[in-house]
Amino acid sequence: MPGKIIKVLKKSGDKVNAGETVVVMEAMKMEYNLATTALVKIEKVNCQEGQQVSLGDALVEMEVIDE
Repeated sequence: MPGKIIKVLKKSGDKVNAGETVVVMEAMKMEYNLATTALVKIEKVNCQEGQQVSLGDALVEMEVIDE
């Protein structure tokens, strides 16, 4: 959904556990925590705080880690 990026909590190279929030986004006057569903490595963050984003934008590129 379209919205505004409020916080970017992780950076490229970070390992993120399942359930951890990567980005906080505001849409329709509500905050949404965008979290992972698996253990991942952040490859690239494609958004920044304050940025307006649209439906379908790839906010973060990540790779699932098999450990």
